[in-house]
This record gives sequence, structure tokens and C-alpha cells, in this order.
Amino acid sequence: MLRQTTQTTLLLSATLLLAAYSAQAQESQTGSHAEVQFSNDTLQMRYMADGDRVNVGANSQASAAFFLSEERDIVLSGDLLFPARFDFAPPLGIRFGPRAYAALLEDENNDVMALSVGAEARFTIHRSSGLAIAGHAFYAPDILTFGSADNLTDLGARVEISATPRLLVFGGMRWFEFDLTDGSGERTLQEELFVGAGWRF
Repeated sequence: MLRQTTQTTLLLSATLLLAAYSAQAQESQTGSHAEVQFSNDTLQMRYMADGDRVNVGANSQASAAFFLSEERDIVLSGDLLFPARFDFAPPLGIRFGPRAYAALLEDENNDVMALSVGAEARFTIHRSSGLAIAGHAFYAPDILTFGSADNLTDLGARVEISATPRLLVFGGMRWFEFDLTDGSGERTLQEELFVGAGWRF
């Protein structure tokens, strides 16, 4: 009788621990998180928060980022993205909205301000491991680009996986450039592979 009671207690304890672990993992998937990514010539730090934390609704996202290149180009960016209301399959999530850029380029008096529109997408391949493909596309036309550039293009794609319920690792490719107004062509800030990691709070 005592042995049966002990086994029942252990089974109940294991069930409660598993439920608590699952709840924590689910919460970490929907909470705010920070990322750092780097390549041979660039570094970017980004913080993302759920829309509930900035009072814009569930499943929305607000973020801010700091970008630094080897040429000492500095770009600050921030966005507010909203979920797309389309009938996509559950593994596919899309957010769209505005993203603002403020760039201090290496050359003197070569600063850029731009307001872009675009989207981020994420397709989950294996939910339990967090294996997913994600990407973003943002474009600022001439009418919304100020300073020494006519337009801005920011494209990226990556593969990510959860090393732990809170730790995310990823790698991918980014194309990030301005079309300059002085006729010298494009100013490429990043066009190379990157790796990075993120932490869910």
C-alpha cells in the first residue's frame, strides 16, 4: 500500500513538473526577447516585445535595433508589426507594418532617414525543437527616404532552432543597402552570411 502511494505521488509530481515546464516554454515563446547577430563585417543587436506590452494588441510586435558595420556605419531602426489576417496554415505566421531607419554613414554629411513598409514571415518546420525558416523584406521609396539616399532595401532570410526553451540560435543571409543620391550607386551595408543567438525572457 505504501509503495503504491509512493508511486502515485512520484507520478503526480512528475506530471506537475512537466506541466510547469510546458507552461514556461509556451510563455517564453510569446514573451519579449533579445537577439545579437554578427557576420565578418557587421554586428546587430535587437530587442523585440509583444504588442500587449506596448498596448497595440495580441500577436503584434514592437522592436528596436542597433546596427554597426566595419566601416563604422551606424543604423538605428524600430518597427511596429501587426499579424496578417489571412487563412494561412498554423505553421506559417506573417506580420507586416512600418519600420523606421536612422543611419549615420561613415562619410561626413551622409546621413539617411527612411520610413519603410514590409513584412516578417516565419514557417515552423518542427515545433518541439523550434526548427523554423524566417525572413523579412522592407523597402523605403524615394518619397519616404531623406538625406543622402533615394531608397532603402532590407532583405533577409535565416534558419533558426531552439537550443533550450529560452535560447534560440540561427544563421542566414542579409541584403541591406541604400541607393545614394549623389549618383555613386548603391551603398551596401551588409550582403553576407550571419550567425546569431536570441534569449527569450
